[in-house]
Amino acid sequence: MRIDKTHKPWLWFTVGAIVLSTIVYVPYATTVTPRGGTGIGITFGVITLGLMVFAALLSVRKRFPVIRIGRSYLWLKAHLWLGFLALPMMLFHAAFHARGLLAFILFTLTIVVVLSGVYGAYLQHTLPSKMFREVPYETIYDQIGVIREQLVKEAEVHVTNVTDMLAPARGAGATVVLTMLTVPELGEEVAAFNLFFEAEIRPYLAADRPQAVKMTMYNRTRAAEEFDNYRKLFPQTAWEPITAVQDVTEEKRQLDHQLRLHHLLHGWLLCHLPLSAALLLLGFIHAVVALRY
Repeated sequence: MRIDKTHKPWLWFTVGAIVLSTIVYVPYATTVTPRGGTGIGITFGVITLGLMVFAALLSVRKRFPVIRIGRSYLWLKAHLWLGFLALPMMLFHAAFHARGLLAFILFTLTIVVVLSGVYGAYLQHTLPSKMFREVPYETIYDQIGVIREQLVKEAEVHVTNVTDMLAPARGAGATVVLTMLTVPELGEEVAAFNLFFEAEIRPYLAADRPQAVKMTMYNRTRAAEEFDNYRKLFPQTAWEPITAVQDVTEEKRQLDHQLRLHHLLHGWLLCHLPLSAALLLLGFIHAVVALRY
């Protein structure tokens, strides 16, 4: 979700609600000892719980496709801004401090959940453009494993082409494909490049991201130095396939970066959603206990 000019009405509504609440809270806090159990304190508490319930309804709407009231982008905006508004309402309800263990847990959870929501909004605002800039080879997430296998095969073809470019032709129009070790005068060089491919490139292309980040080829600068060194060993005719192998490693590097961004976003969700559920449950428990006792 992009934070653009269409969010301005929600911004002004949120600012207006905070200002109005402040106008109500300041005289109240200066005339009596502010507590959650007073009339104004309970009002702020009801508003806070209502905002939390509304924010949770977005998950319900996503989970049950038959519930399609309103447009998705409106729900997302409301979830963001009304969820954020729950924080100052909670602070007014609690008079900016917590009394008791349950109140302290709710106080802390509300701050953590709202701040994590703000962080999630930041991720959703910045990741699309970041992905566009930094991952031009972006692919469907579920296909990344298949793409890795294709990259290995593509690199194998380019490595073979390194030898083909060096192999002399025999006869009119004939092309002889020699093995890596039978290229005249460059046997040691092609053997070294073959070893480089088997020891460094192939394992990197086939590796999952957790293993790939530990490998030399994951570092773009070090990988470029390695390929530059091998280009210096060969005549210019072999530079093109060597560069093609380097391009394949760059594509794999971008797939790894796409995975990192994907895990960053979904890791945030794994944190935000359970904490939000716990906050809502404890909020209801707190309301029942406070009203009963």
